[in-house]
Parts: sequence; C-alpha cells; structure tokens
Amino acid sequence: GLHYPFLPADEFFDRDHFPWLSSIEAQAGVIRDELLALIADRDDAIVPYVQQDAGTPRNKWSELDRSTRWGAFFLWRHGERIDAACSACPATAAAVERLPLADIPGRAPTVFFSLLEPGAHIPAHTGVTNTRAIVHLPLVVPAGCRFRVGGETRLWREGDAFAFDDTIEHEAWNDGPDLRAVLIFDTWNPHLQDDEREMIRTFFVASDASGYGSPLPKD
Repeated sequence: GLHYPFLPADEFFDRDHFPWLSSIEAQAGVIRDELLALIADRDDAIVPYVQQDAGTPRNKWSELDRSTRWGAFFLWRHGERIDAACSACPATAAAVERLPLADIPGRAPTVFFSLLEPGAHIPAHTGVTNTRAIVHLPLVVPAGCRFRVGGETRLWREGDAFAFDDTIEHEAWNDGPDLRAVLIFDTWNPHLQDDEREMIRTFFVASDASGYGSPLPKD
C-alpha cells in the first residue's frame, strides 16, 4: 500500500470536491434498472466479493468467504475494462466513463456493483492507500442498512452519492429484509494536485515492474 503524507484524513469527503457527482446521480435510475435486469436474467453474474485462499485460518472474513452474501459484479477491475460486463450494462458503463476515475495502470480504476444480502455484515476493515476516494452510489437500499467510516455512521439513500477515505476503518450492515445494492468506484483523493497524481502513477508502475506490491483492493 501507499500512505501519502500530509493529506487530510476526511472520513467522508465534502461533496463540493466532486462537482460531477450530480451527473452520476442523475443516472441512478437507469443504472439500477440495468443491475436489476442483470440479476433477473443471469443468476450466475454475481460472484462472491471475498475469496480467500484455500486453507486460510478462520478470521473475520470467514462468514463471507466465497459467499454471495456479499456479492459483486465488476465492470472494471485493477484498471482493466471488462468488455462483456460493460456490454451487459451499457448505460452504466457510459455514465462511468465520463467520470474522472483514478487511473493507475494495472491497479485502478475498479468499478463494480456491490450487493449485500439481508442480515449480512461487512466487518470493520481498512483500505491500502489514501491517494484515492471511494464513491458509493446507492441504488437499492431497504430500511435497516447503514455504513460507518471512523466515528460517523450514515444511512445510504437511493441516488445520493458520497465519497470517503477507505484507509479509515469502515464497515457496513444490511439489517433490512431485502438486498442492498450500491455502485462503487474509485476516484483520486481530491486533495492531490495533478503533479502528485502523476508521481503516484509513476511510483506504482515502477513498483509493479519490480515485482513488488499487488493491485489495490476495494470494497
């Protein structure tokens, strides 16, 4: 991972940093419809988000390991566009491609639908770099769902996007009766300047070329 020094530790970023959020929010209904059609037509489309290596000792992720209680459908992963997935959700792909996503070769962006089944809990965890901001666009949110980052807990609201720093401990609950669905993607930490972003790209490219490091995970 990479911790970039002197960046403010914002649990939830002020949305004024992301003037383009309203453009993706305006597409929330169309994006939701594509996801629901995908789920209805392809029951094998959703894969478990947590997939630990065989033989991993029991840990906080064991309840979700290889289970679609927390499922995902990836459109981009580790910087690679998944053409078949984007073809299945063309309006979603088009909306996302207009956004200023984080762009690090072999690492970012990652864009996916995150599905949390009733009763599921994503345990407290942290991400690996503060150079990005994680954006949630809530699509289907039954009563009883909530999301904590650091000391602040929020309720998802359908169509209202927000961004947070995932290096701060966070967790999610679906205590409601139905599936919760969110579109998740990464953009740059808004406190970074253009030259800093380029330096970070160069760092990760060199790191990967040396065989050190691995793609950035995301939740």
